[in-house]
Amino acid sequence: MAKVKVEIYDYPSSGGGCSCGCGGGAAMTTAAIQQQTRELQEQLEQKFGDRAEAVYVNLRGVPQDQVPADLRVLFNGTYPAPLVVVDGTPRYAGDIPVEEILKEAEKILA
Repeated sequence: MAKVKVEIYDYPSSGGGCSCGCGGGAAMTTAAIQQQTRELQEQLEQKFGDRAEAVYVNLRGVPQDQVPADLRVLFNGTYPAPLVVVDGTPRYAGDIPVEEILKEAEKILA
């Protein structure tokens, strides 16, 4: 059975908008990112049961050389935290758009 994994990466970020079109604004706090991840997990469970999950990944305080190479770009300040990765694909930065994530999970699981 397929399972959708949504990873929410929290990392040092200067905040502010980026040019990726994600709609990100001021930097979110760690507490806000953790809370929204929990809320997303609850909604994923309600809608998809155990076929989808949201995972919070804290990269704050992790030395850059210990971060996987493909994620080191997060530390250059281009994208505001958090980064949302859906099923292995980076999708959103600076926000956790729950409704859009639920739609993506539904398409993947269809």
